[in-house]
Amino acid sequence: MNYFCQLLAHQVLRSPRKKLPCTKIRMKRQLFTVRRELKTEIAEVPAWGSLHPGTLHVVSNLKFPVLQIVAVPDVCNLVCVALGNLEIREIRALLCSPDGKSEKQVLLSSGNIKAVLGLAKRRLVSSSRTLCDQQVEMMTFAEDGGSKEKQLLMPPEETILTFAEVQGMQEALLGTTIMNNIVIWNLKTGQLLKKMHIDASYQASVCHKAYSEMGLLFVVLSHPCAEENELSGSPVFQLIVINPKTTLSRGVMLYCLPHGQAGRFLEGDVKDHFAAAVLTSGTIAVWDLLLGHCTALLPPVSGQNWSFVKWSRTDSHLLAGQKDGNIFVYRF
Repeated sequence: MNYFCQLLAHQVLRSPRKKLPCTKIRMKRQLFTVRRELKTEIAEVPAWGSLHPGTLHVVSNLKFPVLQIVAVPDVCNLVCVALGNLEIREIRALLCSPDGKSEKQVLLSSGNIKAVLGLAKRRLVSSSRTLCDQQVEMMTFAEDGGSKEKQLLMPPEETILTFAEVQGMQEALLGTTIMNNIVIWNLKTGQLLKKMHIDASYQASVCHKAYSEMGLLFVVLSHPCAEENELSGSPVFQLIVINPKTTLSRGVMLYCLPHGQAGRFLEGDVKDHFAAAVLTSGTIAVWDLLLGHCTALLPPVSGQNWSFVKWSRTDSHLLAGQKDGNIFVYRF
């Protein structure tokens, strides 16, 4: 059973933990840098074996820029990409043969796509919107990434903005809506189980991760539109607890920037009990969700602001990217 979830559950059911003062530590930068090159509208795709060591290339004749790289767990030789300009217009699978000598791309979905997420058991879930209705679809891939099965999930009335996994419940899926609600699905049946309203103190909240323990849901939210508060500072993440049976919720902890730091949430990622965010100031900040305070600040490198951040799925490495295509890998 997840140790972090147990501590959170006891913390809420017995006595809330006080916020600890914010501190600053330095992350050790690993000895290598990876350059990401995104190439579009090219005629030929080079073989993977011809690429230079230490360089990650995403190369294909794609119509739109890459907005998001979507990892699908437990599938070999496959990566999904969300393409578009300001909004996602296509989701494509990029497949590499086992011998690494050939590649191909497959169009998975197109249209006005609002959200996409890779899930355990080789699954990919996405939502798309038309003028009349909304469609929530889950695809299940074969181990080699080739064949796939599709299943429709019951759509809510409100537009879905993001999806989030529920750690401890592989067959549950959360979604946040445009009306500041959280919805939950049963992935086996496709049924929409509950709609739960979030406190309206922060509008346009985004759900990143959820943890299930003792019948409660602990949900990590970010607040892109939150304003700075004189007492608490600039709120970036928040941990709330929800009782799915009653749909009642309350805040557990607010994760703010250290005093003297400015900026609002731009984009971020959550893994286990760590949360990382790119701020509008160009800095990356990292929080320990259990301790409740900011544990690391990563200022821009070489005068270039950070533009995205992502935790590695398999270890404690943090990927930090810049708009010029550089990706730095840090050991945390």
